[in-house]
Amino acid sequence: MAHFIEEGAYFESPPRLTVTPSSSQAGDTPWTELKIEYQARKRPVLLHREDNAKEFAEDKQEAIEELQHAALAKKHAALISRLEDTRQLIVFEIDSKGATEDCWEMVDNLEGWIAREWKGLIYVAGEGFYDADLKPLCKLAG
Repeated sequence: MAHFIEEGAYFESPPRLTVTPSSSQAGDTPWTELKIEYQARKRPVLLHREDNAKEFAEDKQEAIEELQHAALAKKHAALISRLEDTRQLIVFEIDSKGATEDCWEMVDNLEGWIAREWKGLIYVAGEGFYDADLKPLCKLAG
């Protein structure tokens, strides 16, 4: 993932990436947080990886409930089944007001890359679900 970000040439200077736990500490433990510092005085983009079903059960349930509240549960039963089978979750934390256009481009491409590499989907709370090409699978808001 770090290679994808660095090779993407989204920024004038390469971003500083911090992985937690660091590869020297991790051993066989996968990363839990990736911090992308792309510009001085801009809030970094944070990615949190959760693979403990108990840790992200609430997030998964929230996504399913959004489909139910929008009266889309029957129409998107396959999507709900896919959500129920989810084994890991990657949450992006982005400064929606302060992020640069280059940052948003990197985030969009990184979301798509992750969805392709890990056969996942993209969920934007209150907005909808997207495939790896950022095409809508289900829109929640008009």
